Amino acid sequence: MAGVWFASSAYGQEASSREAQAQLPLSQRDVGWFDPTRIDPSPGRRLRVFAALVRPLDGNINAITRQGSREPFISARRRMTYGEALQAIYTSPKLQWVRAEFEGLPLRVGECKELLASIPENYQRTPRDPDLHPALQDLADEINEDIREALAALDDPHAYYAGVDEGIEPVSDEHVKLVTWAMQRELDRELRPAEGQAGMLSSLPAAPLWELPWHVQRALAERRRMRFKQYGITKENWQSGSWSLWLIPEDTDYVPRRAQRLGA
Repeated sequence: MAGVWFASSAYGQEASSREAQAQLPLSQRDVGWFDPTRIDPSPGRRLRVFAALVRPLDGNINAITRQGSREPFISARRRMTYGEALQAIYTSPKLQWVRAEFEGLPLRVGECKELLASIPENYQRTPRDPDLHPALQDLADEINEDIREALAALDDPHAYYAGVDEGIEPVSDEHVKLVTWAMQRELDRELRPAEGQAGMLSSLPAAPLWELPWHVQRALAERRRMRFKQYGITKENWQSGSWSLWLIPEDTDYVPRRAQRLGA
């Protein structure tokens, strides 16, 4: 009975710690308490990406390593917060070698074939089509929010949907078509659950992006290009398939729109 009580008490303490940490902004939250797939309104564009890239070392929660690595780059005397760890790596001469670990990161993960420059004929979609790097979940969510807002035009073709007039390279008609096709591919891969069957496979079709008015498709492609730029990802990065944490603006007040919408 004592063993049962101890286990229950330990579980309760962990749950309490998790809840307490979740209430803190990432700048004050201990490394190891961030899940980019959950609704988290903590601010900081670069900080949120950094938090998704690092974790405590197995067996030593005071040591910090990159996701997928077992070699620590920080071994502190106490557990560090995400804000402290990011600041240390960015400013400490002793950790200059670590900064390179957050450059040249793969932009796409999965079965990455040649980069598509046009819509392929007879394309065979697979569950292993490339995804954005997991640490760029906020970027993916921003694009999804743009898609969500654009879909209002399926019901009202005259619905206002702003594009981007400045700050990005011009988007050609052919690129608009390619972007619409690529986003449709992603929607088709992640089919919506039927009503009352959340999390279950469904035969419901994805929203048909190609039926959006042309001006909305163009605006959506422009927004997509802008979203990548907001994360320091240029056309050259897209072509090379790499990105850098240090090219992402700090934007300390930034909170993802999805988190704002669902956390309100």
